[in-house]
Order: sequence, then C-alpha cells, then structure tokens
Amino acid sequence: MRNILLLFFSLLLGSCTVKKEPNLGFYDKALDFVIENSNGEIVEFPEIYDSLTSTIPDDDKEKLKLVEKLKAKGFTVTNWGRGNHMLGPRIIVINMKKNNCECEIAKTYYATSIDSLYQMTEKISCKKNHR
Repeated sequence: MRNILLLFFSLLLGSCTVKKEPNLGFYDKALDFVIENSNGEIVEFPEIYDSLTSTIPDDDKEKLKLVEKLKAKGFTVTNWGRGNHMLGPRIIVINMKKNNCECEIAKTYYATSIDSLYQMTEKISCKKNHR
C-alpha cells in the first residue's frame, strides 16, 4: 500500500511540472506602467517567448505579442518596418498610437550559440504627445 501511495504522489507531483507559460498578467501590468510612465525609455522583455525558433516567419505571418496586447487596449498600427540587426537576422519595428500616446515595439531575433536557432525578444517605448 505504501508503494502505491508513493507512486501516486510521484505521479501527482510529476504532473505539476508542466511547461510554464509566461505570466501574461505581468505583461499587461508592465505595459500599463510603460504607457503611463515611459518617456521614451526602452523596456525589453527577454523572456516573452519561452522557446527558441529555427524559422523566421514571412512578414504577413509575423506576430508580436506586445502589439496584440496594445491592440486589445485600443492602439492602432501607424507604421511598421523590418531590417537586419547586428546580432540577428531580423528586427521588426511597429509604431502604434492611441490618443496622445505613441509607442514603438520591436521584435528582435538574436543569433544563439546553438546552430540555426534564434532567441526572440520584444522591446517597447512610449511617449505622450502634449499637443
């Protein structure tokens, strides 16, 4: 009976070690703080993606998590672009606006020491226009 209980608890504990997803509530709170308090300062979220990638999507399939969150807050895309970054093959920059607040979001694919794998991060900076 004791062995069955040990097996049960080990399976139970083992099932609790699922892959952690980023705490999206944290990102929502951090975005609210950046929108309200940033005056052009850049805030980077290096662990917004929980895994490396071997592929860089085409522009029409590219998704930025911070952009999606800002869209949900009522921001609209005003401009976008992409280019090469010295530490990675691509950087995507999207400008967004809501009322007097303008934000720039950048997604960077950094080269890693693991062959053909890239780490993805996102950065944001916001400014309020006092016109």
